[in-house]
Amino acid sequence: MSVRGTTARAASRVRPLWTAPVRRLLRPRVSLVFELVAVAAWIALIASAVTGDSHDGDRAGASHHHMPGPHEVHGASVSVSASASVNVAMWALMSVAMMLPAAVPALVHVGTNSLRWRRRRAMATFAAVYLAVWVGYGAMLLAPAQLWARLPEGVALACALALAAAWQLTVHKRRALRDCHRSSPLPPSGRRAVAGTCRFGLRQGWACLRSCWALMLVMAVASGGNGMLVWMAVLTGIVITERLARTPRRPTRLAAAVLAVAALAVLLPDTAWRWS
Repeated sequence: MSVRGTTARAASRVRPLWTAPVRRLLRPRVSLVFELVAVAAWIALIASAVTGDSHDGDRAGASHHHMPGPHEVHGASVSVSASASVNVAMWALMSVAMMLPAAVPALVHVGTNSLRWRRRRAMATFAAVYLAVWVGYGAMLLAPAQLWARLPEGVALACALALAAAWQLTVHKRRALRDCHRSSPLPPSGRRAVAGTCRFGLRQGWACLRSCWALMLVMAVASGGNGMLVWMAVLTGIVITERLARTPRRPTRLAAAVLAVAALAVLLPDTAWRWS
């Protein structure tokens, strides 16, 4: 064999350093479908916010010329229940957009530890149970929403941000976040596999709820404001960073500082306006 042929063969085996990250990025991901679902939820929320803002002026102008009729008084309870249903549906969409990305490591665990023929079903079962925990929490939060709606603008949001900042520094937050990183053995097939997946979804949902309940309380208070998408982006970044960090204590403390500064930024302009 010639030296030239040996050199050419060796050169063909050498690959550029940048190809390894690209190969990992292009490798089929077990959780890709659920990641795309979260992206679709973000797109739907952005579209809803944009179209809602575009129609706010029209609704405001129409309200000056609209007087409630007698039939609207009798239908008030129906409209309230319909509004509550819409709010819960929007909360469910927010939960998919914000909390499903944080559950990707758990989804990967379910997918890689399930038999191939039932992998998608097991992951869908886990996601449904996990998100059901957050939808139930949202329904509980949105029930007394009229209470903080009566507070001066910015006060309820500042209080929610301050509470979230304080919770970030507690030992209960650290324990809950540690539980979010724990996996669970899953039976391979049969009813035991379904029950094991449901238990894992409940365990992960409960741990994530204990860790992030205060952050999502901020979203419940800010969901009707113009900056809803900004708060969603900030809080989603905090949740994902804490979930994916190898040592989450530092991101947790940094998030507490960011939330405290945000609480002051929300409250101080209102305070200065009231005292001026």
